[in-house]
Order: sequence, then structure tokens, then C-alpha cells
Amino acid sequence: MSHADDPASTRLAVRIYLAVAVVLVLAVLLVLAFGLPMLGIIGIVLTLAVFVIMLAFTAGN
Repeated sequence: MSHADDPASTRLAVRIYLAVAVVLVLAVLLVLAFGLPMLGIIGIVLTLAVFVIMLAFTAGN
């Protein structure tokens, strides 16, 4: 049995895909509701989220 056949990794992959889909749908709905300036705000928020994740990985090493 390879690592790709592991049910836990399949469930994790499905969760990640669903989370990305939810974020994309939420972003589209926010842009439709508030216009293009919201797209810039979403970009700033997601950039900060990635920065926090990178800091968390760095703090763990």
C-alpha cells in the first residue's frame, strides 16, 4: 500500500480542496457585493495569513 492509497491522506486532500473552494466562493461573493476594492482587501488579508503561516513554521524550527 502506497502513501497515496491511505484513506487519511485522501480525506485530508478532500478537506483542503473544500476549504479552497469555500474561500474562492466567498471571495467571489464579496467582490460581487462590494465591488473590486474588496478584491484588494482580500489580497491583503490572504497575504497576511500566508505571512503568519510562514512565521509559525519558522518558529517551529
